[in-house]
Amino acid sequence: MHETVRQPALQSPDRPDTVFAFVAGLYVALLVAPAVVFAATAVYPLDAAGLYLGLLVTLTAITVAATVGVGRMYGVAERLGASPLARGLGVGAVLGAVGYGAAAVGIDPSSGSGTLWAGVVFSGLAIVVGLAIVAMSRTRYAKAVVDGDAVRAEWEAGWPQPLRTRLQVGAMTLYLGGMVLLFGGEFVGLGAYEWLGAVAFVPGGALMGWGQPRGYRLAPVGIERTNYVHRRLYEWDSFESFSVTDDAIVLRRSGPRPAFRCWREEIDDEDELIDALDDHLPRTR
Repeated sequence: MHETVRQPALQSPDRPDTVFAFVAGLYVALLVAPAVVFAATAVYPLDAAGLYLGLLVTLTAITVAATVGVGRMYGVAERLGASPLARGLGVGAVLGAVGYGAAAVGIDPSSGSGTLWAGVVFSGLAIVVGLAIVAMSRTRYAKAVVDGDAVRAEWEAGWPQPLRTRLQVGAMTLYLGGMVLLFGGEFVGLGAYEWLGAVAFVPGGALMGWGQPRGYRLAPVGIERTNYVHRRLYEWDSFESFSVTDDAIVLRRSGPRPAFRCWREEIDDEDELIDALDDHLPRTR
C-alpha cells in the first residue's frame, strides 16, 4: 500500500557557505547598484568616467554588504531550494531589465540614462546569476534532506535508447541547421530567414540534454535527481503515479510537467526499485 501522507522535508539550520552567499550578494548588487548610482546623480551629476567609477564602487560595496547579510541567514539556501518561489529570481531580474529599459527610454539622455542602460545590462547578467542561485539552493536543499543511510534505491538511467536517439538526432538537426541559417544565411542569400535560425537554434540546444542518463536516489521524503552538477529533490507530492512499460519505468509528475522515463536496461536492481516505488506511489498501467 503506497503512503498517502507526505511530511515536509527538514531543512538545515546552518549558515550558507561562502560561495552561495557571494553569488546571492552579487545578484542583489546587479539589480540595485544602477538604481543607487542613478539616484546619486540627481544630487551629484557625474560625467561618463564618474558614472563608471560610481557603478564599480557601488557594485562592489553592495556585493560585500549583501554577501555578509546573506551569510548570517541560517538555512536560507535550503529554504529557498525548498520553495517554488525560487523561480522568481529569474523573473525578478527580467522585470528589472524591463524597468531599467523603460526608464532609460523615458528620460532625457543628459539625465544619467547611461546608468539606466547599464542597469539593463546588469539585469541581464542577474538573470544568469539568479538561475545559478536556484540551482545552487536546490542542490544544497537536496544535500541537507536526503540522508545517505536512508536511501532505499539508487540508480542511473536515461530515456529508452531508441527514443533517446530520435530526440538527439532531432535536436542536433535543429541546432546545427539553426546555427547555419542564423550565422550563415546572409552568405547564401537567405538573410531574410535568419530569424528562423534563431527559432531553431535555441530549442535545439536546449533539447540536446533531454533524455540523457541521470542519477536518482529514492529516499523517504522523495526522489533526488542529479546531472552530477545540479541536484534536485522532488518530494512525493510532486508525483502522481508510476508505471512499468516494456522498456521503461515511468514516474508521472503532477500537472503538465514531463514524466521521468528510466530505461529498464540501465537499472541494476529493477525489482528493488519497483518495490520501493510501490510503497510511495500508486502503480498504473
